[in-house]
Formats: sequence, structure tokens, C-alpha cells
Amino acid sequence: MYVEISLLCLSLAVLLIVVFTVPLLWQIRKVVQGLAVTQEMLQKILPAILQNLDETVGTVKKTAYTVNDQVEVVAGVIKRIQDVVGVLMELESVVRLGLRLPFFRVLRNAGAVARGVKVFLSVYTSRPRKLGQ
Repeated sequence: MYVEISLLCLSLAVLLIVVFTVPLLWQIRKVVQGLAVTQEMLQKILPAILQNLDETVGTVKKTAYTVNDQVEVVAGVIKRIQDVVGVLMELESVVRLGLRLPFFRVLRNAGAVARGVKVFLSVYTSRPRKLGQ
């Protein structure tokens, strides 16, 4: 009697396991079918996607090379400008020191006196103006 009850419990347990496993297996089968459809679709579309990706990568590389070349050109121009500005700054410091020497002061004052004499002679030798003109 105990053996029969044990076999009955065992068979009920197996039956319950089968009952709960069948829907699970059914869902797994549906998922596998969906994955098969997805795999086929990817196999059709993936080469085109990869080709577009390769073209995009090529374009990005060309753009990067172009930008790099332009940056190098601009850097060279900026370096030249910096060199010219450095030379001008050195020249300015030399000129400032030179302007402090008495010779340059005398030369500057002589130029001002010459302009004053020129204006004086111009006014002195011009025709006299009449009042009202």
C-alpha cells in the first residue's frame, strides 16, 4: 500500500512538472522563432549597414586629416606672426632707448624749429589779406 501511494505521489509530481514546463517550452519555442526572423533580417540588412559605416569612417578620417593639416598651417602662420611681433618688440625697445639719447632729442627739436620757420616764412611772404576776406 505504501508503495502505491508513493508511486501515485511521484506520478502526480511528474505530471505537475510537465504541466508547468509545457508553457515554458512553448514560450521558448516562440522566442527562438522570433530570433530566427531577427537573424534573417540582420543578415539581409547588416552588409548595407556595415558599408555605410565604412563610408562614414572613411569620411571622418578624411575630415580629421584635413582639419589636422589646416591646424598645422594655422599654427605655422601663428608662429610666424609671433616671430614678427617678437622682432617688433625688440625693435621698439631699441628705439625707446635710442629716443632717450640727446642726439635724437636735438634732431626732434630741430625738426620742430624747421617746421616753425617754414610756417613763419610762408605767412611772412604771403600777400596781405584784406579785412573781410
